[in-house]
Amino acid sequence: MEHQRFALEWDHPSLPDAATYVSLFDGGKAPLNIVASGHGAGEAHALSHLLAPLKERRESPEAIAFVWEEYHARVERMPVRRRG
Repeated sequence: MEHQRFALEWDHPSLPDAATYVSLFDGGKAPLNIVASGHGAGEAHALSHLLAPLKERRESPEAIAFVWEEYHARVERMPVRRRG
């Protein structure tokens, strides 16, 4: 079984309209460290917010790809809002 290097830790709000927080951990480094964090209105927005510092700091392509894949997985299952 392949070891997954990166992991996300979520802090989902218990209050309505509160932000969702996400942290990216790098398990390939000892000790385990947080690479970056993000927040937003829901998981997709929090991941989008997390991508910005990863790109700005030129973090590893693997870290950016991991977050990008997680982002797309959530965006694909979001309902389409129709304007009426």
